[in-house]
Amino acid sequence: MVDMIINMAKTITAVASVVFAFLYGGWTVSLIALVVFVVLDYITGIAASAYEGKLSSRVGFWGIGKKVFIFAMVATAHVIDLVLIDATDIDAFVMNATIYFYIVNELVSILENAGRLSLPIPSPIRKAINIFQGRFSDYDDDTLKEKNVD
Repeated sequence: MVDMIINMAKTITAVASVVFAFLYGGWTVSLIALVVFVVLDYITGIAASAYEGKLSSRVGFWGIGKKVFIFAMVATAHVIDLVLIDATDIDAFVMNATIYFYIVNELVSILENAGRLSLPIPSPIRKAINIFQGRFSDYDDDTLKEKNVD
């Protein structure tokens, strides 16, 4: 019985790994950062809501749904990259742009939560957000037009 459970766990792990590799192309530093920021945003959101006396399981449930949707968007962007790489000679960038977008979004939300908790925002973090915003803006419609992809 124990061997059957161990084999089932190995099978589930293998299938999950294959699905993850297909959906995200493997772990990248930016994907790890997104996971960290998503978790931190959720935790700081709970803390800020508790601090304000507005903690709600319903709001928390919908918050989890939104976080799942973020990773669905990143997976969608990766599949778009795969199609673009297969169909054209351009480098993939949609997944990275999507990750950067959500990293900035999560950072801003974390800062808002810090404000709700009456915490000061360190200047280096503000500067880092500006850098991320600048990096994300590199992937705009003009970039696509320059590479003749309409």
